[in-house]
Amino acid sequence: TVVWRDDAYTNVTLLGDDNKTVGEKFMNLKKTTAVLEDVTKTSGKETFELTLDKNEKTYDANKTTDDFNKALFNFTDVKKDYSNLKYQMVTVLYKNNDKSKVYGVYATKDNTQQTGILKNLKMDGEKAKLDGTKYDLAKTTSVYVNGYKINDDIKTFIANYGDGADGKYTNSKYFQPTEVKLLATDGSTNYSILNVKTFAVGKVTAVGSDYVNVSYKAGDKDIVTKTKLESDDWDWYDGIKKDDYVVLTAAGNYGTNHGLIEKATVVTGKVNGTRSDDGVSINDEWYKMAGKGNKMVERPNTGANVEMVVVNGYVYYTDTTAGSIDDIALLVEAAPKGGVNSKWEGRLIFADGTDKVVEIEKKWDDKDDGATIVEFHEGNATNPNYGTIKSKKFVDSSDKEVVGSANTKAQPMLVSYEVSKDVYTLTRLGAKNTDVDVTNDKIETNGYDSYVTVTGSVKTDGSIKTGSFTSSDKASISRLYYEATGVVFVKSKADANGDDGDYKVVTGKTASGYDRTLRAVAAVANKSGNGYYAQAAFIDLGKDSTGGSSDNYAVVLKNVEKKTGTANGTVYIITAWNGTEQITVTTDDSKAADMSKGDIFSYSATGDTLADIEYNENKQSDAFVTAYDENSGDISLYVLNQDTKTKAFKSWSAAGNKNLGAKDAKGNDANLSTNDAYTVVDSKNTVMLFVDSDAGKGETGYTMADIDLARVFDSDFWSEGKLPTIDQIKINGTKAEKVGDNSFNEDDAVPNVRVFVDNSGDDQITVIVVDVQHDITAW
Repeated sequence: TVVWRDDAYTNVTLLGDDNKTVGEKFMNLKKTTAVLEDVTKTSGKETFELTLDKNEKTYDANKTTDDFNKALFNFTDVKKDYSNLKYQMVTVLYKNNDKSKVYGVYATKDNTQQTGILKNLKMDGEKAKLDGTKYDLAKTTSVYVNGYKINDDIKTFIANYGDGADGKYTNSKYFQPTEVKLLATDGSTNYSILNVKTFAVGKVTAVGSDYVNVSYKAGDKDIVTKTKLESDDWDWYDGIKKDDYVVLTAAGNYGTNHGLIEKATVVTGKVNGTRSDDGVSINDEWYKMAGKGNKMVERPNTGANVEMVVVNGYVYYTDTTAGSIDDIALLVEAAPKGGVNSKWEGRLIFADGTDKVVEIEKKWDDKDDGATIVEFHEGNATNPNYGTIKSKKFVDSSDKEVVGSANTKAQPMLVSYEVSKDVYTLTRLGAKNTDVDVTNDKIETNGYDSYVTVTGSVKTDGSIKTGSFTSSDKASISRLYYEATGVVFVKSKADANGDDGDYKVVTGKTASGYDRTLRAVAAVANKSGNGYYAQAAFIDLGKDSTGGSSDNYAVVLKNVEKKTGTANGTVYIITAWNGTEQITVTTDDSKAADMSKGDIFSYSATGDTLADIEYNENKQSDAFVTAYDENSGDISLYVLNQDTKTKAFKSWSAAGNKNLGAKDAKGNDANLSTNDAYTVVDSKNTVMLFVDSDAGKGETGYTMADIDLARVFDSDFWSEGKLPTIDQIKINGTKAEKVGDNSFNEDDAVPNVRVFVDNSGDDQITVIVVDVQHDITAW
């Protein structure tokens, strides 16, 4: 403070000390000036806690009231979020020695900052070079990554991860578009702080009232340590929904101490050009793939339909989207027209049912750089065009070129195609693209999740249930469902050699009605829940051609009430749900006393009329839905086996495996788990009752399409986003864990349906009760 004394203005006392400011003299205010290192929201309050860097070398002694050992560097109950000033030199004005009485936080004029991305940051001698400009570094420097100080100084960090580093961009945490900020905080042009913000990319798999489930896809995996992200720890945008691609940044970057989920920039379209191994063009706009070497994001091929997540101009993640079914066909034959260097032709069955011979390029995938097609004609043998390729030619085990002929009789192939001037370029589905590096292991699926083949003793009846299944995504598959609106190429009425067959194209819904033995199956399929659904399939029928319950059922909603001394003697009042309304059933059958909430029974009358009932506890059980297809009604159910005394987990059993009334001809417990009575929900003959067991009431407005997987068998609810095999899942109370692993299910491990099977020889489940909250035990 400046005062008038001895005929002059002065800012010192008679003793030569600085005059106190008005705030210091009359309000006991003090100040500390140092780098703001951390801002954290106080738990359960709308205030913040500040931490200044207590470093005697970097704090500003001239702008701090007390000496270093007496000054305050930590503050609480701050009313405003100052996280935008992190790592800058600030002055905190506070009440004398009271860290909870902060009157203001101000950035000093000493701060200078430069922003950019890691791709444009490198060392140039002893200077940091960002976006082509060199900057001096202070003697003492610090690096903060996502709000936390790491051991590296600026020079070391740039040497390890900057654009001049030997191993640059091979760590997915520090790809090219990582944001960087250089700060000078002491009024000089010597930069002392490097602030780094990393990114992760994910896809939303579920949205709840106070959580979102996100499947990690790429980038800094340390940001996404679990699948279920709750509102206590994360903030996200309005309108977030399943299947959104999102960019995630860590909580340390924000004063709320919450991580941030932002909607990603997604570029969608068909690749119309590539450069080297890291450039890709969509709609004539060029993008670069993030990463480098074997850690680089895989560049899609020309012609691929893709969704690309772009962060600061770089592609962090690509997802090949499904091409139209219309550009998939069945290749029945391929051969040259005749003569040397002649044109080639192929017989194609198209998705609309058209069967015609067209001109094709003689090489797969690319007319110049693809592998040469091996001639083949209609037959049953393994197609030679799925063989080994060397030097763009198919070879046998002796590396001799395989040359087809009119006698090469082989199985038809699913292919995708492009047309230019009436000439078709074909790509093999279920094989590697021949126009790329042979070390690329990606299997062509036209953008669908997997290519599936089924061989051996194959049966179709609603779905493809038997045979030896293989899938390009290495999944364990035991059943292939038909997508109702999908395309199925059907071969039938062929001779013993597979020649002269009939071909037609039907929908998946029609194919699901076939009850036939199949010679071969190939399909591109999408995964939904735990099931695989054929979007385009080829089924070979060989020489073959293509060619309800009247009982009233209900589920008990309340404890059965016993009444004595009525006109009918002792009666039992059962409050139940019959799928349409809540009913009251009155019976004098003492079996009613054995019934509990959730039990299934049949009845002959409602109201005060005395009813006959039937109840069999041995034919019903709570069960976990592990797989389900709403179109065919095929369902997989498992029952939990527990110790009769301790209720501890023992094992899993399929529905119908010595339970739910499964008996052999002699009346002994049997394994009938493959019978339709335990594996089929029939839209007409299965009684479907929907309930909210926790609320003790029935629900309307639901159909068989609303039967869902039990949470414990839904990969979206597992901590690693992957579903263990059933023999790896152990239940402890209501928690599911993977044996020998730290992964766990994030929801309660409880059954979601109750089933009743009246006769194990029936063609469908008799009654299924579905809890809309996924917990049938919550009565």
